[in-house]
Amino acid sequence: MPHLNIYVDEPAGRLIARAAKRDSLSLSRWAREKLLAAAGAPEWPAGYRELLGSIDDDSFVVPAEDAAVRDQMARFE
Repeated sequence: MPHLNIYVDEPAGRLIARAAKRDSLSLSRWAREKLLAAAGAPEWPAGYRELLGSIDDDSFVVPAEDAAVRDQMARFE
């Protein structure tokens, strides 16, 4: 994985550290997310993670074990 060194002055370093702490992220993760967003990387819509487990519908079932194997063996040519 590529590494990136960024040099900032003390005031900027304090601002960045405070922002990462506010977001409960490590400096590396905070910087990575900000850099990717600035570079135009796609991101999940706001509220996406809160949807996990929110669907209450009996038609959503775990497929049988053999169905997963068939999916992995499918060939599209």
